[in-house]
Amino acid sequence: MNAHFLNENGLSVSLPDNFTAMVSAVSDLAVITDRRGKILDIVWNLETPGGFDPRSLIGTAMADIVTTECRSKIAEMLRVDETGEGGRQREINHDLDGMDQFPVRYSAVGSGETVVFIGHEIRAIAALQTRLVEAQRALDEDYGRLRQLETQYRVLFQTSSEALLLIDAESGRIEDVNAAAADILSGDAQDLKRQQFEDLFAQSEVATIREALHTVNTSGQADDFQANLLQSKYRVVCNLSVFRAAQVTMVLCTIVPGDQATDGPGGIEDQLMGLLSRIPDAVVLTDDEGRISWCNDAFLGMAEIALMPQAEGEPLARFLGRPGVDMDIITANAREHGRLRAFSSVLTGAYGSETRVEISVAALADHKSIIGFVMRDISRYDQIPARKPELDQKASSDLMNLVGAVPLKELVRASTEEIEKMCIETALKKTGNNRASAAEMLGLSRQSLYVKLRRFGLLDKDG
Repeated sequence: MNAHFLNENGLSVSLPDNFTAMVSAVSDLAVITDRRGKILDIVWNLETPGGFDPRSLIGTAMADIVTTECRSKIAEMLRVDETGEGGRQREINHDLDGMDQFPVRYSAVGSGETVVFIGHEIRAIAALQTRLVEAQRALDEDYGRLRQLETQYRVLFQTSSEALLLIDAESGRIEDVNAAAADILSGDAQDLKRQQFEDLFAQSEVATIREALHTVNTSGQADDFQANLLQSKYRVVCNLSVFRAAQVTMVLCTIVPGDQATDGPGGIEDQLMGLLSRIPDAVVLTDDEGRISWCNDAFLGMAEIALMPQAEGEPLARFLGRPGVDMDIITANAREHGRLRAFSSVLTGAYGSETRVEISVAALADHKSIIGFVMRDISRYDQIPARKPELDQKASSDLMNLVGAVPLKELVRASTEEIEKMCIETALKKTGNNRASAAEMLGLSRQSLYVKLRRFGLLDKDG
């Protein structure tokens, strides 16, 4: 028994009765039309949203349920020959009321007055294609940005007035050299690449170079070092910094030309740094926030710290007397007057030991944010942890003359006031007549200090 359909001319079109079952088994969607594209029957094996009936499409034109750009494809497929040959697969986007657009790959088969569109849904493939296109576009954008960054890097690297080398941290080979570095090294940039960094320097400097590379690789920080070049016999100052690019660790070396190399000792700066490192008094440099940027061995010993990197970045106030008081007084005077001399305090070590110190401070003239401290151990001169004000000879004599003339209670009160006055005068002297700092030193509020100054007649006293 055959299935019968009427085309638009009223002619009967018949298909085998098992045709629909066969098409349903091999496709997601099949549409049977006449030669003009009118839908005679439809096989629908796709999920549909509620309220949509695929059978409602029967009687409409195939071209009306596809997007505009696909209508020409439908017209070509309707002209497939009756033998079923000549039909190739085409991707058609359906546009149905109540449903999102979805693509179907159709093959058209002609059978007399009918054309059968056998389709397979390709929404998953279309989604992958969309993601592939987006990924390709993102890749192109990233590649463009990478080329732009590479160009910027090459321009900045080669036009920099500083001599720069890029060194592979693991092998020590030179990976890149800019023009300024090639000029200082007296060589061709291409010839210098792939050489060992240590081969640029005199044989006597190899140990220094290896130690500097090892230090920057392990700690990420390295001090500047001076070395003699092999070719030009000039002495240069090198600064190393490490960074990571993808999976490769690189070292950036900045070279500053110095004086010609000599067999004698280093310059005055080297001698000065050597002196400060070995001087028995503690020497410390801090930044504008009071954090240690450099210190010598004497300070490390007083502070009970093993290595200088452990002290770098630590607030100096952590080790000085009364935290937040002594340091504030010292830095305020150093910034205002440029220096401070013989300020007594206590340096507390990391494990609690205390050392009586006398501190001299100076702010660098060109860098007000950098302050230098020199701390002298005075514990062997004064074993008393706190200095006690003493009455001068005249005041002591006056008090002794009052014995027997006034009650002991009044005598003690007079002695206390005299000592209090001397303590205030000493605090004002130490702080350069800075009353706010003096109040902090004495543990008084500013208002209380002003009351006492007025009572002792010191309010208008100069110095």
